Amino acid sequence: MHKLLFSLLSVVSLSFLLFFHGAEARQREAPFPNACHFSQINSLAPAQATKFEAGQMEVWDHMSPELRCAGVTVARITLQPNSIFLPAFFSPPALAYVVQGEGVMGTIASGCPETFAEVEGSSGRGGGGDPGRRFEDMHQKLENFRRGDVFASLAGVSQWWYNRGDSDAVIVIVLDVTNRENQLDQVPRMFQLAGSRTQEEEQPLTWPSGNNAFSGFDPNIIAEAFKINIETAKQLQNQKDNRGNIIRANGPLHFVIPPPREWQQDGIANGIEETYCTAKIHENIDDPERSDHFSTRAGRISTLNSLNLPVLRLVRLNALRGYLYSGGMVLPQWTANAHTVLYVTGGQAKIQVVDDNGQSVFNEQVGQGQIIVIPQGFAVSKTAGETGFEWISFKTNDNAYINTLSGQTSYLRAVPVDVIKASYGVNEEEAKRIKFSQQETMLSMTPSSSS
Repeated sequence: MHKLLFSLLSVVSLSFLLFFHGAEARQREAPFPNACHFSQINSLAPAQATKFEAGQMEVWDHMSPELRCAGVTVARITLQPNSIFLPAFFSPPALAYVVQGEGVMGTIASGCPETFAEVEGSSGRGGGGDPGRRFEDMHQKLENFRRGDVFASLAGVSQWWYNRGDSDAVIVIVLDVTNRENQLDQVPRMFQLAGSRTQEEEQPLTWPSGNNAFSGFDPNIIAEAFKINIETAKQLQNQKDNRGNIIRANGPLHFVIPPPREWQQDGIANGIEETYCTAKIHENIDDPERSDHFSTRAGRISTLNSLNLPVLRLVRLNALRGYLYSGGMVLPQWTANAHTVLYVTGGQAKIQVVDDNGQSVFNEQVGQGQIIVIPQGFAVSKTAGETGFEWISFKTNDNAYINTLSGQTSYLRAVPVDVIKASYGVNEEEAKRIKFSQQETMLSMTPSSSS
């Protein structure tokens, strides 16, 4: 009996610890005083584009009122075919979404073992084999990426991306600058481990900066640290290189990538290996079969949170993928415990946002490449245009939840008819119509489309 009671108390204590850690994990301080007081919300486009040898990196202005409110900033990376985004890491945690393209993404976390190995004469599937055979290469795990993939990234964990396809790869990254894991400040920083400054001298924003981490060290220190000669040490500093952080590869690159689900090591891990080293860090959110809400007429919505991708508990962000067919509508709703950063991936839609004073602060048509920030609690509706509408939303909570104003699971369905009558000054028949007429849960069709 005592053991059972102790076990129950331990579970309850752990639950409280996880709850309070989750509540504190994102914001260590308020981003900016009154940052979310809007008379009008604007759609946002990139403020700066830095061109590299084989691609570019566009960044949004993190000082814009909308992004200051959400406590995040946004970047978009474009990789030309057979190019590589060189190893770099960000100071805050982040989520990346693959808008288009395919390739390989690698993470480099200090303390994690080299889990992929290739030996001379191997088939390229890595691992095991004859212990007497000579290793050709060893590295940390790699992930294939394709359109629709969402990747989680922890603060200070570096990553690189390689486009092995025949067309450009485009990746949108949302960085949570107010996450407590970012101990610097709320100015986004990208720390390059390779690459160099481009020929562009002046940039309107402070990032990306340019030179890699080795460039500031004395070459003698680098030579001693790696047991290499001075000339090779200077090569690590990219002193005579102005290609930037996206370079063209010399021919197709070769990697050791095992089949799916074979990269996990056997045995029991401990410490950091139990958290990030062996954790699944990505999921494809575009697959129609994983939709949370689906309508054959209106569209579909899929959600990725810490319940179906546990590593998001560390990142403290989640993602929602939406498709609306022509005339489809997302019923008016609000996110109860997170800000929303919506990035348009295709089509057009009329979006309206209403603030805490009941004022419309955004009521415009939006299109591909635009960003809209919807603050916590602000009500929003989306209505697709003739070509439909596609978007990816990033929410500033790993388990954000939505409340709807109308529909089967809305707040009005939970309110007694007499309260509706008193609240809105309607008769009983009208109150019942308000409460029960909408039979959909999340997605519906506009009257002009359903006729």
